[in-house]
Amino acid sequence: MLPAEKPTGQTAEAGLAGRDAVVHYTSSSSVTTLAMTTRMRSLILTTADNHLAVTLPPVAESAGMWFCFYLVTRGGSYDVTLADDADDVDYTSVVLNAANESCMLFSDGVHWFAVDGTTPAAIT
Repeated sequence: MLPAEKPTGQTAEAGLAGRDAVVHYTSSSSVTTLAMTTRMRSLILTTADNHLAVTLPPVAESAGMWFCFYLVTRGGSYDVTLADDADDVDYTSVVLNAANESCMLFSDGVHWFAVDGTTPAAIT
C-alpha cells in the first residue's frame, strides 16, 4: 500500500507494491521543471504558457523499469523535454512537441532506451 501522503498535483494508485507503484502527474502552467523519482512511472503532461523540462530518475536506480509519458495538450509552441540525470553519456533528450504524443523509456541500469508512440484517434 502506498503512503497516505502524496505531493500536490499527483495521484497514486493503491494496492501496488512499492517498486511498482504508478504515479500520474499532470503539469500546469505554473510548473516548468519536474525532477522524477522511480515511483513516477506514468506521466500525463500538459503545457500551457511555459516549456516543461522533466529530469528522469537516475538510470542505475531505474534498472528494469519502464516510464511512460503522454502529452495531452500542447499550448502554443511549448514543448516537454525529457532529459536524463546526467548519468547516461549516450542519452539524447526526447522532446514531445505535439498534442497526443507519447513516449516510453526503459532503463537497463546503464542506458535509457526510447520507444516512441502515438495515441490512435480511434480504434475500429
